[in-house]
Amino acid sequence: MKTGIYGGSFNPVHNGHIHLAETAVKEFGLDRLFLLPSKKSPHRSSAEYAPDEDRLEMLRLACKGNDRLFVSDYETKSDRVSYTIYTVEHFRRDFPDDELYLLVGSDMLLSFDTWYRFEDILSDVTLCVVSRENGDIDELKEKAKELGKFGKILVSEVQPTEVSSTEVRKKIAKNKDFTCYLDKNVVQYIRLKGLYSVRGEDKLLYDPEEKKKYLKAHLSAKRFTHSMNVAAECRKLAEKYGEDPDKAYFAGLLHDICKEMPDDEQKSLVLDSGYTVCREELETRSLWHGIAGAYFVKKEFGVEDIDILNSIRFHTVGRAGMSRLEEIVYMGDLISSERDYKDVDKMRKLAYTDLNAAMREAFAFSMKSVIKKGGVIPVCTAEGYNFYTRLLKEEKNDGNSKRGLK
Repeated sequence: MKTGIYGGSFNPVHNGHIHLAETAVKEFGLDRLFLLPSKKSPHRSSAEYAPDEDRLEMLRLACKGNDRLFVSDYETKSDRVSYTIYTVEHFRRDFPDDELYLLVGSDMLLSFDTWYRFEDILSDVTLCVVSRENGDIDELKEKAKELGKFGKILVSEVQPTEVSSTEVRKKIAKNKDFTCYLDKNVVQYIRLKGLYSVRGEDKLLYDPEEKKKYLKAHLSAKRFTHSMNVAAECRKLAEKYGEDPDKAYFAGLLHDICKEMPDDEQKSLVLDSGYTVCREELETRSLWHGIAGAYFVKKEFGVEDIDILNSIRFHTVGRAGMSRLEEIVYMGDLISSERDYKDVDKMRKLAYTDLNAAMREAFAFSMKSVIKKGGVIPVCTAEGYNFYTRLLKEEKNDGNSKRGLK
């Protein structure tokens, strides 16, 4: 059996990593490939380096659905320095009869002869190289030829997917869109766990007083009052759950900025936004204003903070894996002080005691209201309900496990 080994920081695992892994399986005919995140250095900050368990879980999520990709915690659990030769020896002990293949990126091949006991590594594995950047194939082949006297080296010429974990982390820290670089389940996990965020590094640069003037001039008195109430509620929720209160206030203030805009203008903004919009949203006029609003504040006010934009875009329909700010604006809209629907006080109490449970109840409330009116449920809303339902079950199971219950 052909068994591959692929180590790295995977901080976070991105589409380039998975492309490299899947390319190796196909190009080199591997039966299975183990991905191993390296141990976190104690000197790394939490914003720079996610904990070992989180990187393992993100890898599992990214590999889910591919029956030839496996995740190993060998290096994160090891007490020794993570030299590759030790990892190779570990897999040789576990799979004594297998052909072992060590997968590396092009940057690693070029410095491979500086690795600890690299000759011993090459005597026990076939080294597989997949390019990480365009235009380096000739250089890789030359290096492979140079090292060929120590062992067998294979070079894939498949076009690389160029992604940098460092750039992804920077985008997350600055609240810029990073979703196109990662598996959607990894995106949800990062948002849920608040990974790579640098709290307080990028303070809100937008003046809410100027936006209040705009809202007062373009909204009815009733809608303006609601917007002010939601902003105030978002500030309180942010203080409760450790988010930036000013940022939450700003997002809450602008959530309904396009609510009373003429239909044709709203529809035009939705179509021009470039956002992925499902059929149910496109066919439901009352759902346009969130999408239109996010695009409007980006286009007209220059707001680039992806967390604020997503909070406006999803404040009505919701979705799975919402960020904490998205949750705050979603709930702030539902429990603002002028709301008087049945059981609103219960919803308010729940929002300040268990936000995950409140989100699940909010999704259920929203869907019941739509069904009662004969409307359709957007896919992202159903996914959001399922997400928080599963999350609560997992929390309950974890709690029972810690208490020794089944």
